Amino acid sequence: PYIILKWAQTADGKIAHLNPPEGRTSGDSVVGRLLISNEYTNRLVHKWRSEEAAILIGTNTAMLDNPELTTRLWPGPSPVRLVMDMDLRLPVSLKVFNGEVRTIIFNSVRQEEKGNLVYYKLANGKNLTQELINALYQLKIQTVLVEGGAKLLQSFIDERIWDEVRIIKNEGLINKNGLNAPVLNGSKDIYEQKFLSDTIEIYKPKHS
Repeated sequence: PYIILKWAQTADGKIAHLNPPEGRTSGDSVVGRLLISNEYTNRLVHKWRSEEAAILIGTNTAMLDNPELTTRLWPGPSPVRLVMDMDLRLPVSLKVFNGEVRTIIFNSVRQEEKGNLVYYKLANGKNLTQELINALYQLKIQTVLVEGGAKLLQSFIDERIWDEVRIIKNEGLINKNGLNAPVLNGSKDIYEQKFLSDTIEIYKPKHS
């Protein structure tokens, strides 16, 4: 599959709070009570979702942010929701389990399908990222937008399993106590565009 990595970061390269303000979780992509991305780029992200076959997050992002992973801010189909939850720790009360969109839970416990909810068992070997890619191939999922946390995103970067990276940078926000954004090496900038306070940078691997 064609893999697109996407994240939003502040001017000092942070993606989330270590010590969040009251009422927010440590996984929120916010500074104070503002989203890192502005309303225009946030809507653009929903457009991106409508253009891809699937969207992927990890366990922590699902638990802390409880995202819907839909295209509610843009007309068009919602992608298949992919969630990494190897030990099946996520509560079924989360929005990704609401059955409104086909959702595949990659895990190491069971293989099962109930309506729009699919549990897909992985071997959980040394190279989990490659196992996931092989599973996506078997499922005939051809494009994936990865919107997970830094750990999941970095695993794709380290294994060099990505075709495109889209970084939304808010040039006006600083988050000194935040979590570091993924580190992207061995790539080249091919596109940049400004949306008010945000700059979108798109990268592709050098070998392409």
